[in-house]
Amino acid sequence: MNWKRHFSTAIGGAICGAACFAVWPELWKSYGIMGGFMAATIIISIMWYFNHWLGVVENPNGKIWVDQGFAISAAGIVWGVVRLDASFLQAIPTFVCCAIGGVLAAAAAVVVKQVLPRYNADANKF
Repeated sequence: MNWKRHFSTAIGGAICGAACFAVWPELWKSYGIMGGFMAATIIISIMWYFNHWLGVVENPNGKIWVDQGFAISAAGIVWGVVRLDASFLQAIPTFVCCAIGGVLAAAAAVVVKQVLPRYNADANKF
């Protein structure tokens, strides 16, 4: 992978994290719980299309990399430290919860891949 792919991956992750923490709180404050659901649907779907379908973020075939989740959690920690004037130590519980969620998601992906044979299909067939 060359430096352009690394650069585009960093930019795609930064845009995803920034969009989440710029738009999501405002929609939630304005429209309550429904605003949170709207933000989840709109932001994550647009960012997934941008990062994965258009190929801004590097995702090699046959490999799983939790890029958007990592970018959003990193942006959340930075947002809390910069905007809320919090210390990095106050962000550690959020980071730990994100890590636990990532481990649980990976475990679920392993189980799904073992149980459903169609997810074991060779990526080169397509």
